Amino acid sequence: MPYSISWKPDGIIWTFHHILTNDDVIQANLDIYGDPRFDDLRYQIVDISDVRQFHVTNEVFDEAAAMDEAAALSNPNLVVAVVATSEEAVNVAETYEAAMNSSRWKVRTFCSMKEAEQWVRSSR
Repeated sequence: MPYSISWKPDGIIWTFHHILTNDDVIQANLDIYGDPRFDDLRYQIVDISDVRQFHVTNEVFDEAAAMDEAAALSNPNLVVAVVATSEEAVNVAETYEAAMNSSRWKVRTFCSMKEAEQWVRSSR
């Protein structure tokens, strides 16, 4: 599986592996938005630090952002931390962050899981 989802008491951690595709981005969103636990989430950590190849278009970020905007109607208080270490991963994270610029959700990019977790704790 190209990604895993770890459910926590009030959040989730998505960990993407090796290759990230358009389908992975959309399916990962669908996997949580259809889950009854979604409304209780307060944070998401999206870890793309293990991704080596990105096969994702700007259009899919716009589509994911639109899905996230719709999800924000039922859960407006989410914070989203993206963990990105390579230059390409940081570019991907910044593209998503820009697509979410008008969202009610706060989105930030970090270079380590530790920093992302600290920000999530301080933002809740």
